[in-house]
Amino acid sequence: MTASNNIEPIDGPEAIEAVPESIERAIVDGIDLNGAPLPKEMVAFYKEVMQKEADRICRVRVAMRKKIISTGSKHFDQETLNQRLLDAGWEGLKAAEIAYYFS
Repeated sequence: MTASNNIEPIDGPEAIEAVPESIERAIVDGIDLNGAPLPKEMVAFYKEVMQKEADRICRVRVAMRKKIISTGSKHFDQETLNQRLLDAGWEGLKAAEIAYYFS
């Protein structure tokens, strides 16, 4: 692989970590690795897609919480399940969840 514009290629194991970091830095700066400005539309679209991915990941956490509550309500009393949710970083049981699973 040849490099242009006085940019040296990164080889070896350090390349795996260096390339993503340099690319992320270039996106944040709005400047391509060759020094050319990145079109604002490209950067905006990239940020939009990355936000959607972050939101998707968040939905996984929501699904995890729902499964924990539906299954955990069979194995824990209300106070224990609520405290375990809080300890794990989720919000505690909601009134509707308590009414459904513990009434």
